[in-house]
Amino acid sequence: MNNGFFLTRRFFPLFWVQFLGAFNDNLFKNALVMLITFRLAESPEQAGLLITLAAGIFILPFFLFSAFAGQLADKYEKTALIRKIKLAEILIMLFGAMALMTQSVELLFAVLFLMGVQSAFFGPIKYAVLPEHLADQELLDGNGWFSASTFVAILLGTIAGGWVVLTDGGETGMAAAILVVAVLGYVASRFVPVSAAGDASLTVQWNLWRNTRQEMALRHDFPQAFFAVLAISWFWFLGATYLSQIPVLVADQLGGDDKVVLLFLTVFSVGIALGAWLAGRYQKPVRSLTNVRWLVWLLMAISVAILIGNLAMNQVVLADDLVGISMFLTQWPSVVVLVTMLLIATFGGLFTVPLYTLLQVKTPHHFRSRMVAVNNITNALLMVVSSVFIMALYAFEFDLTQILYSVALLNLLVAFWYLKRGRVLTQPS
Repeated sequence: MNNGFFLTRRFFPLFWVQFLGAFNDNLFKNALVMLITFRLAESPEQAGLLITLAAGIFILPFFLFSAFAGQLADKYEKTALIRKIKLAEILIMLFGAMALMTQSVELLFAVLFLMGVQSAFFGPIKYAVLPEHLADQELLDGNGWFSASTFVAILLGTIAGGWVVLTDGGETGMAAAILVVAVLGYVASRFVPVSAAGDASLTVQWNLWRNTRQEMALRHDFPQAFFAVLAISWFWFLGATYLSQIPVLVADQLGGDDKVVLLFLTVFSVGIALGAWLAGRYQKPVRSLTNVRWLVWLLMAISVAILIGNLAMNQVVLADDLVGISMFLTQWPSVVVLVTMLLIATFGGLFTVPLYTLLQVKTPHHFRSRMVAVNNITNALLMVVSSVFIMALYAFEFDLTQILYSVALLNLLVAFWYLKRGRVLTQPS
């Protein structure tokens, strides 16, 4: 992995801008979830409803504004946009601090929506600007750093947001934290180098629905880039499925307590980071889809890991009470499930990083932000499909192991599509 560029001005400030943004999002989101669960909700049913609503409120702006944000990022100079977005984050977090202090559900949800809007506008820029600051041979490593650090930021935000806000005076501490992180993100943005000029001739479409349809039509113009979008989005489906079910898996299937849940979340994040590092270390430079066709084997390996994990889960003997980490690790079936979780996440990190690079190199400069926006919309859509899929299977009285078997089967079907479609797109025209 070539890390010579990491501390240079063309990468280091941008790295911290995106890391602090992801960290702050999850810091606030998880503080909100913990407040709802333990203080604001009047019943477990109301807590579940409000938490589900919160997830929908945060993801809604990606459907509404990603295409518009992609157009703006292709029309105007990207570094100036980054600084404006980070400045807006400070203002949003001022309202966030007020919401935390007053514990107003309505204000908390309003701030959550604005955070989603801010993230939807930043998303198309961060991956589109990277090829402008990094050489071709550095791009894969840059994407690896972005992917790995994003999941580390999610993990740290989840832990800190859930822990700090419920301590004595935690609302005040959390309010200060989100403001400080937002200010640090803006400071970092001031050091991001100016990017290439945008396409001044591009007409911005203000009709959001028509804009989204127009941007999604880019899939016909850049088929290899859109292939990468679909493959990346499939992993987001897998990731959303697993991350949403980790508490259920640990408590009901493995008999672990909340600390074991945190262990699984940590292992998943470490696995993504490890896979991203391996991609930068061993993946050859990505020039076309031909360089990433081998990734189909990783999809197959994920299905095998799910199968092994499920078989091990069936061997777990549950104790009368939930067990902590030390007791949990003395049971070999539980350790096997933990290892399969690490493997699934590692294969996922190794799978997505080359695909992000393929998306970038197969989309021309003046369309790149819009194609990243298409990726964000599709990611969000697949995450929603994951939730609907899980709820539907639970409604048909599937248990978690049966749901995971279904996911493994779907994953094999996607692997078949990946192989077949990849062969079609790499054939000489």
